[in-house]
Amino acid sequence: MYTNLINVQVIISLLKQYGISKLVLSPGTRNVPFVHSVETDSFFKCYSVVDERSAAYFALGLSEASGEPVCVSCTSSTAACNYMPAVKEAYEKNIPLLVLSADRDFHYLFQMEDQMIDQVDMYGEYVNCAVNLPIVRNDEDRWFCIREVNKALIELNHRRVGPVQINFQVIDPKTFTCEKLPSYRKINLNLPDKTDWSRLAKALSSKKRILVLCGLNWENCSELTAELEKFFKNTNSVISYDYFSNVRSEYFLKTVLVTEAIEAEEFEDYLPDLEITLGSHLWSFIKLKLRAYHGSFEHWSISPSGKLEDAFRGLTNAFECEPHIFFRKINECISGSNDMAYYKKWKERIDRVKFPEIPFSNFFAVQRLMEHIPNDSLIHLTILNSIRLVQFCDVKNNIKCYANLGADGIDGCLSTFLGQSADQKDKLCFLLSGDLSFLYDANGMEIPLASNQRFFVINNFAGAEFHKNFDTKAIPMIDDFIAAGHKTKISDFVSDLDIDYYSASNEEELLSGIERLCMPNSRPVILEIFTDAETDAKLLLKFYSINRDRSLKMKIRRAKQKFNRGITRIKDAVRK
Repeated sequence: MYTNLINVQVIISLLKQYGISKLVLSPGTRNVPFVHSVETDSFFKCYSVVDERSAAYFALGLSEASGEPVCVSCTSSTAACNYMPAVKEAYEKNIPLLVLSADRDFHYLFQMEDQMIDQVDMYGEYVNCAVNLPIVRNDEDRWFCIREVNKALIELNHRRVGPVQINFQVIDPKTFTCEKLPSYRKINLNLPDKTDWSRLAKALSSKKRILVLCGLNWENCSELTAELEKFFKNTNSVISYDYFSNVRSEYFLKTVLVTEAIEAEEFEDYLPDLEITLGSHLWSFIKLKLRAYHGSFEHWSISPSGKLEDAFRGLTNAFECEPHIFFRKINECISGSNDMAYYKKWKERIDRVKFPEIPFSNFFAVQRLMEHIPNDSLIHLTILNSIRLVQFCDVKNNIKCYANLGADGIDGCLSTFLGQSADQKDKLCFLLSGDLSFLYDANGMEIPLASNQRFFVINNFAGAEFHKNFDTKAIPMIDDFIAAGHKTKISDFVSDLDIDYYSASNEEELLSGIERLCMPNSRPVILEIFTDAETDAKLLLKFYSINRDRSLKMKIRRAKQKFNRGITRIKDAVRK
């Protein structure tokens, strides 16, 4: 019988899947759920050493002689402190020692609880990795534990061989009614020179729906595009991009149009069997749709760091390499074809996306800019509406798109753009900014400006995103603090600068201003467009509304999913 504690079950399940069978155990109450579970499992070879200092050195010797990772487990408080000398020795000698330090519920730390000290990351720089597992009270806790245990076990011998710590919290150490140990998801970290690419290619050939999500990327774009085109032709795949991925092809689809337009319930019809993500950040709201169906599909991630990004709770393979290398290796091993069924399904839904009549607004202004922006330009977009609205437009293939999507903050967009354009003297560089973002970083305008810089600022005198999310009916005083309403014009900040300034309050002025913006000039140029925040927000909401599926089938599906979410909330409440 195994413990009922899910975080401990996850540890045991993954120890078995990673082939870690040798355990050195010391007595104590807090680690009883682990010890009793493994001592009755024939997979494990257990050794009993009472003194934790000796136990850790014993495990170190066992690992050194066998060449295998060895686990030590003890109770809470000073017991774990006694591992320190052996942990340091293991770190210096590159020995994969796995420390399992049992702990009490973190809510009781520093609250006069017996036998409880701060054990999180207690070995500091002497371990390759340290993780802390909470008591599992809901699905998020379970997901977190699975990811963290995988991360720790991978780091036993990832970039350097050495010790790691898994600290796990325990309540009710006496219940053992779990007859069969659940198998929790293992995440494999694949390195290019140690990967069986033929096996992976075979697995890909069996998939009917592969969705490749291309995120933020600006390196090796031409190589990546070429390999993605080959992959598309060889597999039943859809290559989804946004403009920040900087990969474009007639074979790729801008799925953002659908994922912004449809509701999560309709998205069920477009779910993949396998999702492959690449790039340092995914902007598209497809993330939110996919998260609603976590566990319904497998996920592979590709990144140079090999970081475990399990955003959709289905990660099984992480690849530590450049994306173009991954697809080149796969393409060398695969010789299939695309039946186009999945592609056609997406394409048909994209073609059905409708746009409302667009009056003079931020949406209108962005559309006109993207129609006129010259070839081979650079454009930097500030967060939220600037990013979103450009994705709704057609952008020329040779225009590089950037945004501060790493932390996705309003601050610093202007200054980042000035840095990006500083050594791009041979091309026009555009900043597309909202008023709040521009004003937030207005000090950046003190940096010496260049004649190739163009500033396209939409000033609706508030944060329009808040008007979209709440509107004035829900919060009549929304502009007082939430949306930061103001009466400031950008012209007030640039009047003393060596810059050509233009403004637009209607279509005619806008087109005239864009023409000036896109012409060669001996000085930088700024165009300030005045719109209304409430109008801008309502236009976006109307776009969502006219693309909503109102069929009976979808109404039934919405009701069913609402019922299921209610049941889940009840179960979570019962667990707590």
